Amino acid sequence: MSRIARLVPMLSVLFVTGLALAEGPREPRVSSPAPAWLGYTVMFFIGAGVLGVALYPVKRSHMD
Repeated sequence: MSRIARLVPMLSVLFVTGLALAEGPREPRVSSPAPAWLGYTVMFFIGAGVLGVALYPVKRSHMD
């Protein structure tokens, strides 16, 4: 691997890190929190999706 091919990623990481540090921390803006029912609805759909994939029958006839 050439010297330039190793040097470019290292310098780009330092550049991006420098930009992030120069920006400084941002103040959080909380206008209004999301309603609780919305969070429960999202959790229900994610749980139903995981359970549905877990219970989906697997066809492994060539392996049996």
